[in-house]
Amino acid sequence: MPSAARQLVSNMLSFLSSPSPQTSVSEKGASFSTPQANRKNKVNGNRRMSDSNNVAYSNGSKKVFEGDIEKWEPNVYEKELLRRTWSDEFDNLYELGSAIYCYIFDHNPNCKQLFPFISKYQGDEWKESKEFRSQALKFVQTLAQVVKNIYHMERTESFLYMVGQKHVKFADRGFKHEYWDIFQDAMEFALEHRLSIMTDLDDNQKRDAVTVWRTLALYTTVHMRNGFIDGLKGVNRFPPLV
Repeated sequence: MPSAARQLVSNMLSFLSSPSPQTSVSEKGASFSTPQANRKNKVNGNRRMSDSNNVAYSNGSKKVFEGDIEKWEPNVYEKELLRRTWSDEFDNLYELGSAIYCYIFDHNPNCKQLFPFISKYQGDEWKESKEFRSQALKFVQTLAQVVKNIYHMERTESFLYMVGQKHVKFADRGFKHEYWDIFQDAMEFALEHRLSIMTDLDDNQKRDAVTVWRTLALYTTVHMRNGFIDGLKGVNRFPPLV
């Protein structure tokens, strides 16, 4: 990647260097608060609800999440898994963002109409364009902000909601609220692939991390979807302070 682009993303993501509580991923007795992200149940009105089936985790415990995914609060073990499996290294960020968008375009080509710059390029040349690099990094910047605030989840709801509100301006290009589903699927696919090649986690930890990241993807798209739908109605649950 060009050095200027590296400097740009380095500046954008400098907030990830802020300190956070440290615990061990192998913490004895760790258990999950994570709801199982059920891929069969796609949309429930303008909400995404979690599966409340019993799930066994690597430490032998079981957890039933009862309630709305909007109010999910990861526990200490889950937060440390998220921090440990996230990287703000430039190449990792770009590869993740690129994988997310390539998955989206492969599985729903209609989404390409949301990005007019693609039509300027022949074939797949858009994948090497500065516009695509910028878009890929924008998306992972959103994920980075969520990871940064996993110890302050009260901040993430309004942040993601406002990201969703900003997407209202793309409605005239054909952006639909169901597109959030393909964004969620893409996040899960790209993150699960990255976890599968990590060498510092054992198989159980990888499975646990996949569960947590799937839930974070669900949590993220729920709040962005809510902001988008409310924005179409002219509603804002988090009006700016005056």
